[in-house]
Amino acid sequence: MRTILTWLGFRGRLRRARFFWMALVSAIAFATLYLAIDRFSHSATLVLYPPAFAVWLSLAVRRLHDQSRRGWWLLWLVVPLAGPLLVAVLLLLVRGTPGDNPFGEDPRSEGQDYLSVSIHEAA
Repeated sequence: MRTILTWLGFRGRLRRARFFWMALVSAIAFATLYLAIDRFSHSATLVLYPPAFAVWLSLAVRRLHDQSRRGWWLLWLVVPLAGPLLVAVLLLLVRGTPGDNPFGEDPRSEGQDYLSVSIHEAA
């Protein structure tokens, strides 16, 4: 169940690198399945689009959450030329907000304990 939520959940934040790799893996899986199914029936490939778009929408929304933006920013995609460019820059180039934001904890701080102290002794 946790694996499904990793790909289809809309809550939380997603770092740039993880967004890129998850989007790449899902695109390769979509292309592979499309080519395999297309050999038998072209109309049967239509069944692949809803799950693929759900995964890509989930990834994009969580990437925007990392920048403390709502998923509604994806509506910029309907603006010709400038909209897709803006969304591409936001998803691929803009760094997430440091620290916690309304959408969750900073994914860069996962596994780090802020109470740990490293002590270096002089040689």
